[in-house]
Amino acid sequence: MAEVLLTLMDAGGGVNKIVVLKRVWPDLATDNAFVAMFRDEARLSIRLNHPNVVDTYEVVEEDDRLALSMEYLHGQTLTALFNRLGGPRELSLQLRLRILVEILAGLHYAHDLTDYGGNALGVVHRDVSPNNVFVTYDGQVKLMDFGVAKTEAAGQRTRPGGIAGKLAYLAPEYLRNDYAVDRRADVFTVGVMLWEMLSGRRLWNGKADAEIVHHLAAGQRMPDLPVDPNRPPVLSGICARALAVNPDERYATAGELEIDLRNVMVGAADSHARTLGRVVSNAFATARTEREQMIARALVTGKAMVARPDWVRDPTWAVAIDAFLSRADDVLDVTVVDEASVVEEALLLRPAPATVPPLPPPPPPPAARRRSRVNIGGAVAGTAAAAAILGLIVATSTQSASRPSPPAPPAATAETHADITPLPAGQACTFVASAPAPGAAPPAAPVPLEPAMTGAEASTLPASAATKNHFARRAAAARREVQRDTDATMEASPFDEAIVEKKRPAAAREIDENDPFK
Repeated sequence: MAEVLLTLMDAGGGVNKIVVLKRVWPDLATDNAFVAMFRDEARLSIRLNHPNVVDTYEVVEEDDRLALSMEYLHGQTLTALFNRLGGPRELSLQLRLRILVEILAGLHYAHDLTDYGGNALGVVHRDVSPNNVFVTYDGQVKLMDFGVAKTEAAGQRTRPGGIAGKLAYLAPEYLRNDYAVDRRADVFTVGVMLWEMLSGRRLWNGKADAEIVHHLAAGQRMPDLPVDPNRPPVLSGICARALAVNPDERYATAGELEIDLRNVMVGAADSHARTLGRVVSNAFATARTEREQMIARALVTGKAMVARPDWVRDPTWAVAIDAFLSRADDVLDVTVVDEASVVEEALLLRPAPATVPPLPPPPPPPAARRRSRVNIGGAVAGTAAAAAILGLIVATSTQSASRPSPPAPPAATAETHADITPLPAGQACTFVASAPAPGAAPPAAPVPLEPAMTGAEASTLPASAATKNHFARRAAAARREVQRDTDATMEASPFDEAIVEKKRPAAAREIDENDPFK
């Protein structure tokens, strides 16, 4: 809820010093609760003076706006370093332990801080995370952002049910009532960072916020550190003790955890700050050069290094956020305060919209699976029909071969015959010739014809008409056989009535005039 600016401070004698200005947003300057929290941070930060804690030079108040003048750190956050390297395991084990040891040294100093009368302030950072750890290009490790820190002398208290910090690094006592939140909560947070830096992955990877809250509130045991043969076995015990659910079983101070980790580093390879600085400088060589050139141009020209966008020059949107948070106080039971990003709060209850009758669903598109079934059924029916016709042809050929061949009729002469007239039933048909021409040979005796089919009734129709009637009967029988095969196939298939109807022959379909799909 504050803007961070890079600026020049007049150090006197014509000397300027690059500092960082952390200033309250104009629209939040009227929020008494936020201003009180910002003043508590200023009182604590101005007292902190340690190599592993960011320095605060002065508190500036101008035009009813508060600001902190802080040390400019030329480097990157620990989160950015891990993201650029591809994970914490890309750093050597000694450098990872060195970062944690420096964090614990700064934490222990803050925990033991007293006022000018020697009374302990009871400082608890409550937001230790990789995003609040800064690594400079010369290898220094700095702990920053005491904006949500808790002290005994703080004028602003977290309201009942409220939580300050990030859920992924939260200690169980924040969600339980059997233990008070003290410096050991910060030790648990560093234990989470130790677990993640040794394993190379997030502690709560893949778990929803509700699962994390349930696990912590129920007091369940924290996951064990994955086995790694290349890691000293003593680190597993150190990590398990730092992550103990019961604060009494945890390291009592950050200094005790720091000593154990330093003992592991004894006799290890080079873990000097210069080595860490070279790693950070090589990983961000381009970003470092661009930042240094930008600062050099600003020092020469005296102009702003980066043009501020409109939403920074006129941050009226903060009014809506302030009003939203004020109204949400009566709705929210748990508040997670995170200065590194905008806090996502629960939405206010809103009246339900008027009930609108649902629109009728559109007709379903034709399914490809049903089309494939219809095609398969048609192929089966076509195959059955072809087989039936082929069997009919074979049977006809067999019957024709078993019949006796009728005797060949006598050779016809060139004379013109009389018209052929139908004969009574049972009487054989004979040729009737006209009178022979003068001088021609007499014609041969007429020969009666055999019946068309042996053992069957002789046809009274001419030979051409009888043949047509025979093939008509055969064709009708073939159609009936195909129809029977088609009906049997459709009865055995599990298709619905619409598909069965489509599989029927065109002449046998029932057409529904009211069906738009037909």
